[in-house]
Amino acid sequence: MIRMFISDLDGTLLNKYHIADKTINQAIEEADRRGYRFAVATGRHMRNHQRFGLGFLKHTQYIIAMNGALVIDNKGKIIDTSAIEPNKVIEIQDMFPEISFEFLTAQHAYVKHNRFKHFLKGFKNTPTFKNFGRALLNLLVGQFHYGVDDEFLKTKSILKLECITNSAEEHERLVEYLEANQNYFSFAYNDEVHFEITAQNVNKRQGILALLKKINVHPDRVAVYGNDSNDVEMLEYFIHSYAPSSAKEIAKKVAKNQIGDANDHAVVKHMLATMKKQDLYKK
Repeated sequence: MIRMFISDLDGTLLNKYHIADKTINQAIEEADRRGYRFAVATGRHMRNHQRFGLGFLKHTQYIIAMNGALVIDNKGKIIDTSAIEPNKVIEIQDMFPEISFEFLTAQHAYVKHNRFKHFLKGFKNTPTFKNFGRALLNLLVGQFHYGVDDEFLKTKSILKLECITNSAEEHERLVEYLEANQNYFSFAYNDEVHFEITAQNVNKRQGILALLKKINVHPDRVAVYGNDSNDVEMLEYFIHSYAPSSAKEIAKKVAKNQIGDANDHAVVKHMLATMKKQDLYKK
């Protein structure tokens, strides 16, 4: 019997505008009212601006953030972290000086370049609307600490790196470097340009399992939902795993089950149906 639901956000739980509407918020509130646990498993850092439009978080018990590198409860208490080796944090930026990396800790985000230069590097060679929008959002509300140096970064526990590659050659070189350094890094990317880099063996599955061990919940009593490459390990591991019909093929291939389109509230519809079916048999 399912007692906990865990969902990815963008492309899975949220609507096409990457926010939670009334239908989503009410469903998560209903899960809480019925005594089910709910958690999100996301690539987001979940800093303040990344919580915009997510009203359901007040009924969310746990957050697995940064693809599993950070696990917190709904009060912000840290349950588990996985940091990248400090020497490798310095090495990767030395290998790719043309890329403006974002260095994420549990609480903050740091950038070596100044504010405007980081903004330009986010889209200048790949000026798509999505890249420009992402760069503009970071510029306006990203809450980055700019202009930090190597010595400063060495003192921080860096959980995740994010960056935009600005050419096919740059993308290929970064992939080659990361694959050659699999003893230090895990990575995922979307849109062929936006990279999310964490420590070795860090993924949503690992983050969820650390949480389940802490709260003493068996994996077979958990339903998970995901849609992209950073959800693969999670979808592959759990027996109750679901991918929306709108998910990437790599996610649908490994998920145990497929549900409707994410933009049609498939996740919360499935959650509500599961709870109503199970609760009929409650004693």
